[in-house]
Amino acid sequence: MRIRLKLTLQFTLLVSLIVLLSFLGIYYFTHSYIETRFYSRLKSKAITTAELLVKVDQIDSKLLKVIEKTNKDVLYKEKISIYNYKNEEIYTNNDTVKFVISRRFLNDVRLEGTATTTYKEIQILGIPYYDKYNRLLVLAGGVDLHGLDTLRDLQRILISLYMLIVLASAVFGWIFARRALLPIAEVINEMNDIYPNNLNKRLKIRNVKDEIGQLTFTFNNLLTRVEEAFQHQQVFISNVSHELKNPLTKIISQLSVSLLNRRSEEEYQETMVSVLQDVKDLNLLTNTLLELTKLSDDSLPNRFTSLRIDDIIWEARTFLLKVHKSYNISIEFSENIDSDEQLSILGNSQLLKVAFTNLMENGCKFSETHTVNINIGYDKGLFLQFINKGAVIDAKDQKLIFLPFFRSKKTADTRGYGIGLPLAERIIKIHKGDLFIEESNLERTVFKVQFFEEKIIEVN
Repeated sequence: MRIRLKLTLQFTLLVSLIVLLSFLGIYYFTHSYIETRFYSRLKSKAITTAELLVKVDQIDSKLLKVIEKTNKDVLYKEKISIYNYKNEEIYTNNDTVKFVISRRFLNDVRLEGTATTTYKEIQILGIPYYDKYNRLLVLAGGVDLHGLDTLRDLQRILISLYMLIVLASAVFGWIFARRALLPIAEVINEMNDIYPNNLNKRLKIRNVKDEIGQLTFTFNNLLTRVEEAFQHQQVFISNVSHELKNPLTKIISQLSVSLLNRRSEEEYQETMVSVLQDVKDLNLLTNTLLELTKLSDDSLPNRFTSLRIDDIIWEARTFLLKVHKSYNISIEFSENIDSDEQLSILGNSQLLKVAFTNLMENGCKFSETHTVNINIGYDKGLFLQFINKGAVIDAKDQKLIFLPFFRSKKTADTRGYGIGLPLAERIIKIHKGDLFIEESNLERTVFKVQFFEEKIIEVN
């Protein structure tokens, strides 16, 4: 069911329910008023008849009947009866109308003072009439034709008006729903005009304070993130294609040249060694991509254990110096670290070793002296700074440097694939930390790893 139809039905149902309750209340109170007024009229007739019969000596039962017949204010099926203290009927003004009254009702009238009942369509009121000589009981009954006609007319009017209001509420509800959903329809139309080739287009925010404006603002934020993702994807595809194309082209060209003419055994061996090195590079590239894929496993944090960050740093340093003996790596601890607990986190030692090794290798590789200084400190959480002196990282490249396979023009001549930093950043994020460039200038470049305080744990 479409929202517009749903809103129309809900609006119509709500209005119909309110009007129905209102009309039922009008009918109920009108019925009660007409009934009360009719019983008051019966009471007045009953008292008048009793007083004429009892207090006026010249009037007896026969004369009173004659007087009643000359009365123009006579109700339909009107009957007034008077009973003595023995509940015997001593007077009635209409012998043609009969209604059966139980003795229990007569006793209730004497006890309660006033009582009402209904016999068929005749409404009956009973009241006691006492003086110093008599203890009489007067019953007055009749049919309120005028009141019934009034209620029937009111019923027809209310039903007709109710149907008209329901129909009007449905029509106006449809119009109201259309006006209410018009901003959403405009947002949908604008969204339909956005394609991958114009992701820079944004939706118009007409009123940021209402829900539609907030939804539009959220859509714009989403479009911004999608646009960034597309840009990163394009950069990734471009770089990975380049990185894969180079060794493959090199392998093909070497093999093609070797097949043009017969070569000596030494020349074939040189070609095979060169091709083997290119294949190893491709294998390293493939394995690194697999490592990036493994890091998407959401169950990794559930397998974290308590570990010391300084132990992992020393292990990574030892491993890297065995491979690159020309590298210089120094480690310092800030004075603000005063307990072992500040150096302890929950994590995976092997993954963190890979991240720190990549950061150390990256610092030494792009340093003029192949030197990186590591500073370990504590400020609202454990942090590590990897400091080296090398080429300045441009501001525009700082946003892209953590994308897989991205390499700036300044580092294009240095051997590598642009995967080390993205891999390290993803590992740090899995450990609820941040990896970012703290500063980059002619004096030094600083990569900082910041672990948040809530992730620091106590070591037993």
